[in-house]
Amino acid sequence: MTDKSRERQFVSRIRTALDQSAERLEPGVRSRLTRMRHEALACQTDQPPRHRHWRWVTGVAAAAMVAALVMLLPIGPRDVRTPLAVIDDIEMLASGDPLEIYEDMEFYSWLSDMENGIENG
Repeated sequence: MTDKSRERQFVSRIRTALDQSAERLEPGVRSRLTRMRHEALACQTDQPPRHRHWRWVTGVAAAAMVAALVMLLPIGPRDVRTPLAVIDDIEMLASGDPLEIYEDMEFYSWLSDMENGIENG
């Protein structure tokens, strides 16, 4: 037996089973199903749906957005190093020293230089 003949037999058995189950339906239900089937077939046309061109428009718009993102966003690794000034600020806050000391930092630096024997000018 070929594939086509097996398929025909399968379709025939299914059709027979469906026809038998449809005969067991109540007459009102069968009538409504028949009417709905005829309405669905009447609405069917051979013309392609009008919304198909929107698929192209949507696809082109999506491709343009992806292209813009690729061009505008940096692709390489980002430089996430913390600036030294931020590290210094963190060290100052974590040291526990009173913040007033850091207001006169130039004075303390000069005083340290004087103690070490370094004079400017």
